[in-house]
Amino acid sequence: MEEKAGLFQNIKGDLSGAVSAAIITLPMSIGYGIVAFAALGPAYAPNAALTGVYCAVFAGFFASLLGGTSVLITGPKAPLTLVLASVVAYLVNNSPLPGPVANQINQIVYLAFLCVFIGGLFQLLFGMLRLGDIVKYIPYPVIAGFMNGIAILLIYKQLTPLLGLEATSGLFKDLSMLAGVKPLSVLVGISTLAMIYIARRFIKRVPASLAGLITGIAVYYLFWFMKGPSSLGPVIGSLKITIPQPVMIQGFMDVISSERLLYYLRILLLPGLILGVFGSIDSLLTAVVEDNLTARNHNSNKELVGQGVGNMISSLFGGIAGAGSVPRTLNNFRAGGRTIFSGMASSVIILLTVMLFGRFVGMIPLAAIAGIIISVGFSLFDGWSLNLIGKLVKTAEYRSEVAGNLLVTLLVTVLMLTVNLVIAIALGFGVATALFLSKMGRSIIHRTYSGRRVTSKKIRPVKLSRLLQDHGNRISVFELYGPIFFGSAEKLANKIEKSTEEARYVILDMKRVKEIDSTGAKIINRIHGSLKDKGKYLLVSYLTESHSSWESLVDMEVIATLGREYFFDDTDMALEWAEEHLLELMCSHIERDSELALEEFGVFKDFNEQELGLLKGRLTKKTYKKGEVVSREGELDRDLLFLTRGSVSIGIGLSESDRSKRLATYSPGAVFGEVELLDGNPRSADAWADIDSEIFHLTPDDLEFLRIEHPDIAHKLIMNLARELSLRLRMANEELRLLEDF
Repeated sequence: MEEKAGLFQNIKGDLSGAVSAAIITLPMSIGYGIVAFAALGPAYAPNAALTGVYCAVFAGFFASLLGGTSVLITGPKAPLTLVLASVVAYLVNNSPLPGPVANQINQIVYLAFLCVFIGGLFQLLFGMLRLGDIVKYIPYPVIAGFMNGIAILLIYKQLTPLLGLEATSGLFKDLSMLAGVKPLSVLVGISTLAMIYIARRFIKRVPASLAGLITGIAVYYLFWFMKGPSSLGPVIGSLKITIPQPVMIQGFMDVISSERLLYYLRILLLPGLILGVFGSIDSLLTAVVEDNLTARNHNSNKELVGQGVGNMISSLFGGIAGAGSVPRTLNNFRAGGRTIFSGMASSVIILLTVMLFGRFVGMIPLAAIAGIIISVGFSLFDGWSLNLIGKLVKTAEYRSEVAGNLLVTLLVTVLMLTVNLVIAIALGFGVATALFLSKMGRSIIHRTYSGRRVTSKKIRPVKLSRLLQDHGNRISVFELYGPIFFGSAEKLANKIEKSTEEARYVILDMKRVKEIDSTGAKIINRIHGSLKDKGKYLLVSYLTESHSSWESLVDMEVIATLGREYFFDDTDMALEWAEEHLLELMCSHIERDSELALEEFGVFKDFNEQELGLLKGRLTKKTYKKGEVVSREGELDRDLLFLTRGSVSIGIGLSESDRSKRLATYSPGAVFGEVELLDGNPRSADAWADIDSEIFHLTPDDLEFLRIEHPDIAHKLIMNLARELSLRLRMANEELRLLEDF
C-alpha cells in the first residue's frame, strides 16, 4: 500500500528508469521468444519474437503492480526460456498431435502457453501459502548444474542462426548443413558479441546489449548493401502488429475440454512446476539485490503472487514465462526508478515501441540476436561449480563433499544435454537428497566423555570427590549434534550399546539436537529398554517442554516410557543426579549432606587441635532455612563461608531473561566466598540454601586478627584455600578443553 500511495511522486525519475530498463529488455525479449519456439522453424520466428515481447509487457506490468518490490523489472529469462523450449521441442518431436500441420502448430502453441500458465499458478500458490522462503531450498549443486546446462544449450541453439542457417534440426545431426554456412552472417554475430564485451568495459552509459545490437545491425546491412541478402542469414521477419488480445483463452478451453487432457497434463505439470520454482528463485534473488539498492525489505510472498499473476496473464496474451532480472532492475534504479510505476511504465514503453516501430523490429538480423543470446549463455556458467574441479584436484580436505557436489552438478548438466531438463532436475534433486541423507546418517555423536573427566558443578568433600574420580567411568555422556531421524538413529543406538559396557548411567546431551522424528523416538525407547534390562539408567538433558520435538515425543510415549524425572534442563543437572545415585550405591554408610565437623574439612587437614580451637573462636555460626538467601550479587559482604550442613547453590541472573544460571552447588565440607575475601570486590553471584543449612562465617576482620596475632594459622589457611582454588581451576581447564574441541 505504501508503494501505491507514492505511485506518482517520482514520475520523472521513474520514466527515466523505465526507458533505461526497456532499452535492454526489448532486444533480450525478442531473442528469448525466438529461442523458446525455435523448434517450430524459422517461419514462426516473427510470432515467436512477439511472445518474448508480450512477456515483458504483461508479466512485467502486473508483477510490478501486484508484487512485493519497488523497482524490480520482470521479463523473459534464459532458464525459463529453455524450459519452455524443451516443452515445445518435445511436443514437436515426440508427441505427434492429430489434425493438419497448421492445427498441430496451434495445438503446440496452446500447450506451451498453458505450461506458462501452470507455472504462474504454482507461483501464485507459493505466495498465497506463504512459501516465499521454502522455494529457495533447492540444493545449490542442482541449480549450478541446471545453469551450466542452460548455458551450453543456449549457446548451442544459437549456432544455427549465427551461421546464417535456417534448418530446424540439430546442427550436428545433419553435418551436410555446414555447407550452407554464411561467413558474413558469422561476422555479424561475432561483431555483436565483441561489442557487448567492449561496451561492458569501456562504454558504461550505453547498455551493452543495445550497443551490441546496434553494431550487429549496422554490420549486417553494410554487408547487405555490399554483397546482397543472399550472402547473409535471415532477419526476424515481418511482425503482425495488432493490439494484444487474450487469444489463448479459447485455446486453453479447447485443451481443457479435450479427451486428451490427462495426457497433456502429464506432459505439462512437471515443466510447469519447474517454471514456477525457478522463476520464483530468480525473482526472489533479484528482490534481495533490490533490497540492497533501496534499503527496504521486499515482501517475498507478495512478490510471488505478483509474479504468478503476471505470468498467468502473460500466457493468456501469448507471452512466455518471465522473472525478475538483476541487470534490468539495476538499470531502472540507476536511471532514477524508485516506485512500481517505473516497472509498469517500462512495460508500456516496450509495447508502444513494438507497435509503432514493429516493421523495423522485424528487420533485426537473427545473427545479431544470436550474438546477444550467446553472451548471456557465457555469463550463465556457474563459477562455483567450475571451482569445484580445482578444489578436487588441489586439496584432500573435504574431498568427499566436493566430489558429491560435483557429481550432482555434472549429472544435472549431462542429463540436460542428453535426455531432457525435467529428468535432469528430478534425478539431480533425488541424488542430492540421497547424498544429504547419507551425510546426515553418519554418526551424530559429536563426542563422548565420562564422569571421570567432567563432573557436575556440585562441590563435595575431598573423599567423595575422589570416589567419583575413581569410578567416574560408570557415567557416560554422549553429546549429540544434528537431527535424530531414520538415517542416523540406528547408528546412534549401535554406538551407545557398544560404548556403555562399563557405564551404569548414560546421559544423552540434546543441546544441539533440533529435530527428532518418529524413528528417532522409537530408537530412544529401544536404548532405554536395553539399558534398563541391564540395571542401567538413561538420562536426557536439554530436552524439555520448550523443545520443538517435545510434543511428538509425548505422542510417541518416549516421555512416559523413560519417566519425566529422567529429563533434565541441562547436562550438569543430569551429571549431578547420576553422581548422587552412584554415591548412594558405593558409600551408603556415609550420610551425605549431613553435618560435617570442621575438623573434617580439607582446608583444616594439617591444623593441630590448638590451632583449630583458636580458629573456631573467630568463627560465627549461622543457620539458613530452605530457599533463604545466603548472599546476593553486588553485596559488600566479604565473609569466608564454611558449609557444615545442608546444601548451597551459587548462581547468576541472565541479563536477557528472567532465568538464572547455576554455577555450582556446595555440599558439607565446602568453602566459598574466598574470591571476595582476597580481592576485596563485591559478591559476584547469588547464594541460596537448597535445604536447611548451617554455615560458619569468618569475617575479614577476624582473618586480619589471625594474620597479626597468629600468622602461622592465617598462612596455613591461605595456602589450603589456594590448593582448593587450584583444584577447581584444573577442573575448569579440563571443561574448557572439552568445549574447545567442539
